[in-house]
Amino acid sequence: MDVPMCTRCGRRPANYYRVSSGEKLCLNCLFRSIEDTVLRTIRKYRLISDDDRIGIAISGGKDSLTLMYLLGKFRRQGKIPRNVELIAFSINEGHPYSCFYRMARVDYVQKLSEEFNIPYRVYTFKELFGVTATDIAHGLWSKGINVHMCTIDGVLRRRAMNIIGRQLGLTKIATGHNLDDESQTVLLNVLSNDLDRFAWFGPRPEIDREGFIPRIKPLRFVREEEIALYAYYHGIPLMELECPFVYSNPRYELKFTLAHWERDNPNVKFSLVSFGDSLANLMGEKAVNVPLKRCKYCGEPTSGDVCRVCELMSRAGLLERYLNHLRTLKLMDTQSPS
Repeated sequence: MDVPMCTRCGRRPANYYRVSSGEKLCLNCLFRSIEDTVLRTIRKYRLISDDDRIGIAISGGKDSLTLMYLLGKFRRQGKIPRNVELIAFSINEGHPYSCFYRMARVDYVQKLSEEFNIPYRVYTFKELFGVTATDIAHGLWSKGINVHMCTIDGVLRRRAMNIIGRQLGLTKIATGHNLDDESQTVLLNVLSNDLDRFAWFGPRPEIDREGFIPRIKPLRFVREEEIALYAYYHGIPLMELECPFVYSNPRYELKFTLAHWERDNPNVKFSLVSFGDSLANLMGEKAVNVPLKRCKYCGEPTSGDVCRVCELMSRAGLLERYLNHLRTLKLMDTQSPS
């Protein structure tokens, strides 16, 4: 049986069939096209500018590690400004299935840190909030309040990134969201009838408002499957242990739903993301015009009287403990030498 040749170069045997375009690609051309897509996304939407100080959120999975590798490589090659400062960080949520504990090889992050001169540090919920995700889950579940662990992690992780961003003086935070993640988000927002959430969707940095660090997603037009192949052949470790909480997360079912739809429409994920981007353009002005208040407990910016973090803490019976921790941190800041 004859092995088909690569559609792009015509010189090497094809190793991968890209259903969305009908191309048969050798690994060289596949990897080059992935890098070109990421670089084109960065340039087209002006995700990275001169003198940016960009934080790279590292979960320890293939996507965030590939993102760290690519940004380091692009900077070294001069494909993004060499004066951009890259700082990587991980967040330990404080439960046994935290992404930090499931990271296949912590030493690989250190290797990338040294290879591309990207400082790396680990933060914990305990140091930032005075409690762990386990503490909050126990407080909620012991009262019969059914809040998913992914929701707890997500709410606090978003706050944590803003806190870390302010501490490090970051201009943007880069996350490893890929095409699959983004298409799932669009579908979730539609199914939840949550139109307002599209105001913060889209390829451009999230709206820069006081207290919030803009997020950028350079991998958002690359399929998860292709990132996995890129990671594997570049020696980037894949996360081997699946979090058990994922099986009851709505995204888990959507992943298989989208895979099923892809058999009939290979471009369905691109179509969903394009639809989400169009809605984001329509909703963007509304988000800018929504007045921000300050949470009556912690003082963080919020659209209501109480932020999501304090709401969770209150329902879990941990609000006073959290606020005391914040007071301690502020006292330490005022007493630290200038």
